[in-house]
Amino acid sequence: MTPDTPTPPPDNPPIPAATDSSTTNIAVSYRALFSPRQAPRIALQGWLASRLVLVIVLLVLVWSNRWSVEQALTRWDVVHFIEVSQHGYTTLTQTAFFPGLPLLMAGFSLIGIPPVVSGVIISLIGSGMAAWALYRLAGGSVNGAVAVWAWSFAPMAVFTFVPYTEAIFSAFAFWSFWYAKRGRWGWAAGLASAACLFRVSGLFLIGALGLVALFGTRGATWRRRASAAMWMVIPALVIAAYVVYLRVSFGSWTTWFRAEDLGWARHFDWPWNAVNQTLHTAGIIGQSHYSTAVMFQWEIAAFVIGLALAIWLFVRKKIPEGGWVSVQVIALSCQVWLISVARTILLWFPLFTTIGDIGSGQLPRWKNNLRRGVLLAGLGLEVIALTWWASRFFCGAWAG
Repeated sequence: MTPDTPTPPPDNPPIPAATDSSTTNIAVSYRALFSPRQAPRIALQGWLASRLVLVIVLLVLVWSNRWSVEQALTRWDVVHFIEVSQHGYTTLTQTAFFPGLPLLMAGFSLIGIPPVVSGVIISLIGSGMAAWALYRLAGGSVNGAVAVWAWSFAPMAVFTFVPYTEAIFSAFAFWSFWYAKRGRWGWAAGLASAACLFRVSGLFLIGALGLVALFGTRGATWRRRASAAMWMVIPALVIAAYVVYLRVSFGSWTTWFRAEDLGWARHFDWPWNAVNQTLHTAGIIGQSHYSTAVMFQWEIAAFVIGLALAIWLFVRKKIPEGGWVSVQVIALSCQVWLISVARTILLWFPLFTTIGDIGSGQLPRWKNNLRRGVLLAGLGLEVIALTWWASRFFCGAWAG
């Protein structure tokens, strides 16, 4: 070997020592939004905090306006629920309200609890059970906690606090979905049957659970899927029983539709007509002369969110969830104008499980901080909107 011949490299060359900067890069940690062990506690704290915000808003308004708590709570549809619980269905328009909540109120009255108090108790229990089911539907852990916070502080969540049906219906509907997805169809059918006592939305729930049976069970034979779908006959019988009752009591198979038209001018119209009318009423097109224009702006926003969510779910091949959302959006748009769409967002659990997905996984520190900042900003906006919406309701202003 001559001096000019290069020395061949050794078979196992030594690895260069890492510099401080390379050590820092290797040590970059991936962090979760928060510890998964803390998720159940954080979810519970979110639900409790949202109820506390609503209580504070209620008490501040009661104190500043010198109202009674009962006066602030007994607004809009609450009056109808109380009247039905005390006297039954005495007018045609009252039949628009399904009998579940009035029956529970009447039961509490037997032990001396006033209907407005029992209505709040029912909503508190219902919202708590719905939040628990939502936590499960979102997969638990961090995702579930984020979903619960988003749902509990939703701008229209005042309707899960006052004597309305949103909370108790969501509890039964969410849990029925959870059991259906696990193939426990007896439980799913029973819970769906209970949900059908409270809202006409139970009809949409039956269809969505049917989609779970047909498309939500991988590897199952079509015979087994059809067998699972047959469980939905049970909740369908609950709605059928109410229709028969109305036929016997008021003499028409279409009593419920007549009540909706007579009391709230809700009758069939094409969706594009409803959207156009609402855009004008909200002042988005032209100048609105309605004092409630801002609420119709919320209805438009909710309609757009519902359409976008449904499309996203179908693209992700979440057929039952997409069906659950889309059928409600379509049904609520086939009327004179868009109304109660914003309030119905509370039933769209796929919206909140999708938000919960933001909390999934571990990210580098700066991305995790960014994620945390986005979620906190969203929560802050929700708190502001919830406070405003609750104030409108407690003051007797139109709140959707």
